[in-house]
Amino acid sequence: MSNLAVILYVCLGAALGQTGLFIDLPSLPQLASDFGVDAAATQTTVTAYALGYGASQLIWGPLSDRHGRRPIALAGLWMFITASLLLAVVPGFEPFRLLRVVQGIGAGCGTSVSRAALRDVLSNRELARAMSFASISFALALGFAPFVGGLIGRATSWRVDFLLVAALGLATALYLARALPESLSRELAAAATRPSVAAIGRSYLRLAVDARFLLPSLIATVATGMIALYDAASPFIYETRFGFDAAGFGSLSLGLTVAYIAGALMVVRFVVARGQPWLLRFGLGAMLLGGLLMVGLGLGGWFDTFSLFLPMLVITFGASVLVPIGLAMPMQSFPAQAGQASALTGFLQQEGTGLLVLIATVLPASSQLPLALTLLALALVLGQLVRSYTRLTPA
Repeated sequence: MSNLAVILYVCLGAALGQTGLFIDLPSLPQLASDFGVDAAATQTTVTAYALGYGASQLIWGPLSDRHGRRPIALAGLWMFITASLLLAVVPGFEPFRLLRVVQGIGAGCGTSVSRAALRDVLSNRELARAMSFASISFALALGFAPFVGGLIGRATSWRVDFLLVAALGLATALYLARALPESLSRELAAAATRPSVAAIGRSYLRLAVDARFLLPSLIATVATGMIALYDAASPFIYETRFGFDAAGFGSLSLGLTVAYIAGALMVVRFVVARGQPWLLRFGLGAMLLGGLLMVGLGLGGWFDTFSLFLPMLVITFGASVLVPIGLAMPMQSFPAQAGQASALTGFLQQEGTGLLVLIATVLPASSQLPLALTLLALALVLGQLVRSYTRLTPA
């Protein structure tokens, strides 16, 4: 039962963190109008959340190694809830963007600490399988958060989005307070020292330069970033150029959810029988195929819902195979530093995602080729990373 509770916590942490990121995507044009800023400015709020989300994990991870997973998880949740409530009433754009950073900091705790807790109770391929369940939660947030946000945008103000995520955060906190056991063993907690900032930095540096850590972390980062880049660019394409309203755009996200769940279930089904390297190559093939398809349609003069959405379904399917493996393997390689490995993986994933989202602010919306070529280039980068990692761990 304790293992199931931890797995559910990982799923809740993944869903809550991504809901906070994606729920207001359909309302970005409305948000720009209400605050009197341009589209590029509103897209930086996504980056602001991702920056807080990623950077904070470098702190939450070591704290959970020392003080336990459960109390640190609850502290992060209360920060997330408070920031979400303030976002619902903040009057100006700059305070809004700052609060998105704070909200991301709170969300980062749920991601890093939950993954470390999962490594406390599972290992090897079972860890990758459990991470695929977290990917399913990510997928549900990927689809349903923009869908619900679109319905809210059609019916009322985007501020209700943040009241909803605050309520979800409160429900998660109540569940943790009542049902989550402490997964960190007393022996490991007692062995943990109170390192200086310099010692923590050196520990992170040793992880960062180790290929067993860096390569799978970068695989998860680039695969996640490709989805986030599309998500940041697409509201203005679909709503401004194609005439979708917020609810219509949100409905499209449900299709991406189906693709992501299909890929995550493939990991559940085949990770034990076929192993991680085979799945990495399979997922990479799907992402390359999707990128080539989007570029090919663009070169053929296509620029509509079909030519963007169909290739993105294929890319999303491939990413959902790569991401859980990329997140699980760094923790598997460094079990004694599960908290720090999870934190640094989350940092790279979210900060890399935030930087890739910035690309959306400069991509022209007059053709799908700029977005398509960017996604294909990133898929080629993934190809090099997967090739290097499967050579490092061929079995």
